Amino acid sequence: MIQVIERVEKILGYLSENKDREVPLTEIADGLGINRGTCVNILKSLKELGLVEQVDYRKGYVLGGRLYALAGKKNDSANMVRLLRPSIDALCAEMNENVMLAVIRNDKRILLYDAKAVGHQIEAKLIPDMKAWQATTARVIIARYGKEKLDRFLKLAGLPGEDWPEASDRAHLLARLEEYRSRDCVTVLNEHFACIAAPVFKKGEAVASLGFYLPDIRLTEKSRKLLENGLVEASRAASRLLDEETE
Repeated sequence: MIQVIERVEKILGYLSENKDREVPLTEIADGLGINRGTCVNILKSLKELGLVEQVDYRKGYVLGGRLYALAGKKNDSANMVRLLRPSIDALCAEMNENVMLAVIRNDKRILLYDAKAVGHQIEAKLIPDMKAWQATTARVIIARYGKEKLDRFLKLAGLPGEDWPEASDRAHLLARLEEYRSRDCVTVLNEHFACIAAPVFKKGEAVASLGFYLPDIRLTEKSRKLLENGLVEASRAASRLLDEETE
């Protein structure tokens, strides 16, 4: 019994250390040196108790809402996915393009959820986490930061440098962020792929973003307008949902 408790503590500790992403079963088991079958059984019990969650049965694990409740905190990321997933899936089905929900954690852009389109022979691969300055889905969030928050972020992440050549120094960075802030959504073409991103707000603060990521060969003038309009509408609806959830 003591050995099981020790394993539970290790699993919860590992999920806590990686709380900004969904952690696969294989990573948990292999990383902690726990037999995969044993790990599955422990995670199943923890799920039944609400101490861990799976947003999707095909994906990894995060700390559960009950655990946050016991600690007097909220699992904001899991809750955001729960609220926004139906509308993200609907947008993906309507536009037949991959849709992602992203947030910023420290100096990284973290992918919380992605809905995958079907029937395309060529797909753009989504990276679970990457440097914030490299990601359009992160830049649209940072563009909404106030001066103090932006200064704190710059102290953590530094200037973009090669990660965003058009904004490599502070003067150019501020100009690019102002340009992003002036738009409801931003479309960036880069190395044969296109990313379209729009911020999601909660009580007036940019907390996440929605984005399309697709090969640029599918981005015609007509499809670009449709995707941009659909994303802006979806991001506004997502912001309303987050506002309503906190009332």
